[in-house]
Amino acid sequence: MFQHDFDILFNKNNIMKDSPLISIIIPCYNGSEFIQKALESVKSQTYSNWECIVINDGSTDASEQIIKETIKENPQFTYHYKSNNGLSEARNTGMNLAQGKFIYFFDSDDLLDSEALENLLLLFEDDIDFVIGKNAITEGQSKQVAGYLEHFSHPFKKLNNTKNKDLIKLVLEYPVTSVVWNKLYRKSFLDKHQLVFKKGILHEDELWFFETLFHAKAIIFNNKATYYYNVANGNSITNDFKLRNLESYLEIIEYINEKYYQNASIDYIKEMHSIYITHLKIRVIRYCYKKLNKKDKTIGNSKIKNSFQKVQTTRHKQVLNKHLEEFHYHFRIAEVLESDKILKFLRYFRSPKIFRKIKFKLLLQKAKKLNTKNNRVINKVY
Repeated sequence: MFQHDFDILFNKNNIMKDSPLISIIIPCYNGSEFIQKALESVKSQTYSNWECIVINDGSTDASEQIIKETIKENPQFTYHYKSNNGLSEARNTGMNLAQGKFIYFFDSDDLLDSEALENLLLLFEDDIDFVIGKNAITEGQSKQVAGYLEHFSHPFKKLNNTKNKDLIKLVLEYPVTSVVWNKLYRKSFLDKHQLVFKKGILHEDELWFFETLFHAKAIIFNNKATYYYNVANGNSITNDFKLRNLESYLEIIEYINEKYYQNASIDYIKEMHSIYITHLKIRVIRYCYKKLNKKDKTIGNSKIKNSFQKVQTTRHKQVLNKHLEEFHYHFRIAEVLESDKILKFLRYFRSPKIFRKIKFKLLLQKAKKLNTKNNRVINKVY
């Protein structure tokens, strides 16, 4: 711990001397209930060399008036209005306007810890492309912590992305929340790889997370909550899953398949893409399909079946730990079933209850027959 404290002190002296500009990007759509507190938390930062770019994405409430009143006479804030085209375009607009060496995304219904920017900036080293902050969960726009989002259990350890793209393996074995906010990105890294948010979809964070992990040389996690995530906002897309949410996930899967998996020339990297595609397919069933109403499930099942059939990847080598490989292997067998049956399959997997074990074996048997009928071979790699 002494070495870490020394490194932080050394970094602090260098960083405070250089004082690089940080660009904070806040997209806002009908955020009149929350935006003032969000902006005040930016003003309270202990690190002072920042600019804050507020993008009003066509709000129809009082957001514009509140923003202008809150930021008036403060030249560190800039305000931009654009017609409503969604979160991705708002963030892309912010990145195009950013003048900073580093970029930080912040949602308008949340709060920043006063030391957020300083805490994350101090962890940067020359080869680190982004720093991931710890996220506290709050039930409302406050700093009363109700819990924490998933965060890597070994902070301050620099994680290098080898030629095998091991960061993808790491975030599956040690679950990390795939959000855009509360990460401090090196702008030159984003520019070099032409990373932007895909337009016209929901859950663009999922694709952004994959692409930034894939391209990064190294990342590092902090140990302190620097962000207060408000789960009580009823307008959040995470609180209201509809068919469009599912369609966006499927579009992301197909995009990763076409742009990355199909074009990978190195076998091990192809394995990584395949693993991540399977990971997202599991999320489609567990977090999207499961939350649909009965009518939408009928349509959703058809869309899932078509997309899963379209995106077929193969595995040839063990990459993940044995437990995860076993889970992925069985899911890959089961993904030919109807979505309701896949959901049950996931629920029954490794269940100690005899009834569920029997049900699991019956579903597995049915799935294997369908795979044989379709000449689909699932390799067991563990």
